[in-house]
Amino acid sequence: MALFHLWRQSLADVFIFGSGAVLIMSQVMGLTKFGFKRQPQFGPLAIATVVLVSATIMFISPRHEAANFLLFLSFLPIGAALLLYVDDPVHPVPTKNDVRGRLVWALWALFFALIELVAYLASKVSGDLSTYPTISVLLDPVLEEPIGRAMFIALWLMAGVYLFGVRRAR
Repeated sequence: MALFHLWRQSLADVFIFGSGAVLIMSQVMGLTKFGFKRQPQFGPLAIATVVLVSATIMFISPRHEAANFLLFLSFLPIGAALLLYVDDPVHPVPTKNDVRGRLVWALWALFFALIELVAYLASKVSGDLSTYPTISVLLDPVLEEPIGRAMFIALWLMAGVYLFGVRRAR
């Protein structure tokens, strides 16, 4: 994704996706030998507070303003804290369900990434964003409204909480 944004010449997106990819890959490949002894766990109250404060900021501040930028910058240390921990050197062999789940998520992500790439390229070639809309074009009308921004950031953060695995054990 960082290389795609490099091709698009969007340096902010290169930094965001590139630094995230480096952090994640360093953790996955076992290169993270520093940081917390285990992944930090946040309670439901802390998570709910971050989600509600973020949604409130997105609701009351105009789009593309300094408050929005500072809010997104504040997520960087939170994300880094969730990734910078020394992982166990030996992991259990994934179960058949784990492998199947990973495959489904990977295929889902690849499918939607390809759709987004085709839409982006087709809109650039044709010069028509409405015939081949990208996700950002489809979300623009929602994000122009304060309630849309607030709901989007709340859903985005809750999805991140779920994907990071920062949730209560069942």
